[in-house]
Amino acid sequence: MFDYLSSLPWGTSGVDWDKTPGLRIPFGDDDPQPRWAGNFSDTPLGGHEFLMVAYAPGKVALLADRDEVLADLDLLYAQAPGVRYFCGADINQNTVTVAVEHFAEFSDSGVIVHLPEHRRGRYRWANAGA
Repeated sequence: MFDYLSSLPWGTSGVDWDKTPGLRIPFGDDDPQPRWAGNFSDTPLGGHEFLMVAYAPGKVALLADRDEVLADLDLLYAQAPGVRYFCGADINQNTVTVAVEHFAEFSDSGVIVHLPEHRRGRYRWANAGA
């Protein structure tokens, strides 16, 4: 996943969302909750049963159920400062396929989902910019 991220435009501390199609999904008043995971249903991440939670290049990543990851995202990254990235994954016949282009960036303010097939109006969120 980090090789793919390196191919994108970068700012000072993460992906440059002014140059990369993205959709911000804020946390609101509370940290992520199980119902918050529904915000991703019409995004590229929502099409995957699993998510891969990455911490650093060359390090072990976590693969878990999409809705469980989204509901506990703040806990999964609690000891990992700064922006962090996760992406979609699927399991078919005991083979894991990671969809690196279907990634999102986590920060204290919420999540920005990458929209690789960005077409205005395709996703239910009207503010299709980061």
